[in-house]
Amino acid sequence: MYENEKEFITYDFNLPDHCNEISKATEFIEKLKHNIEIVKKENSIIDIVHTQLFEEVMRVLDYVGKLSMPAFEIEEEMRIMYIKQYKHSPELAKKLWIDHYEEIHHPYTLLKNRCFRLIDELDSMYRKKFKLNPPNWNG
Repeated sequence: MYENEKEFITYDFNLPDHCNEISKATEFIEKLKHNIEIVKKENSIIDIVHTQLFEEVMRVLDYVGKLSMPAFEIEEEMRIMYIKQYKHSPELAKKLWIDHYEEIHHPYTLLKNRCFRLIDELDSMYRKKFKLNPPNWNG
């Protein structure tokens, strides 16, 4: 699975299991992606459609962001544990800590990035059709 997994500290950080929530968010993102593809194919982007789809993507992004919050709360604890475990090699401690931390964040980061790509796609369609910035660009 992960090349350094055997070197990661084994410790229960009491992180919630979000497998079901991540799965639901993934399904919703796929539905949004499909809806955006239809709008693109039909060239039917207008202010209200853009705003509606943008807000739906933002709701998913907010949801995933909130799910990921516990993973942020363990950063310092994890860093200290790696420093203590790998006193003989601070560089290895830092690398493993960062790799482990990124692995914990990976499922959330993946979904957040998908949401940002959907927003980019929406904005691009709008700018292409109207030669103007979309409604979500306030300024």
